[in-house]
Amino acid sequence: MKNKYEKLVHETIPVSKAIGWQISLLDSLSIKTITQLSPNINIHGTVFAGSIYAAGMATGWTLLKCWYDKQGYQAELVAAEGNIKYFEPITQDFVSSANINIHAEQFVKLVDRLKTNKSCGFKQEVEITCKEVICAIMTIQFVFKCT
Repeated sequence: MKNKYEKLVHETIPVSKAIGWQISLLDSLSIKTITQLSPNINIHGTVFAGSIYAAGMATGWTLLKCWYDKQGYQAELVAAEGNIKYFEPITQDFVSSANINIHAEQFVKLVDRLKTNKSCGFKQEVEITCKEVICAIMTIQFVFKCT
């Protein structure tokens, strides 16, 4: 399954391949990806902020795409807004991870709306770590656009 989604992301989000983004774990409720340091080094010897943003966005999108594909919903998933808070510089390959909390109120609302083919927003958080230290947290507002 992870190969299918990694290929899809590399084809539809071309920068993901250029930054060395790869899926290391994926199921319908959680994802973990790794992004290489070498193609993303800035003048300070740390990872370029735009690469962190791209990796976080690709990770969040992939998790939600995998989830709704498995459920069989017909919707287009788009990012409406993305915000990132940086805490520590990244000096090695880094991990982006996200989970879907099926007990959260927004998840219950999402499922109810998708079951009736109604569009809905969903906020997904992606944690970016390096050497097991949280370096950034990205919050993405996605929209499931039903057709």
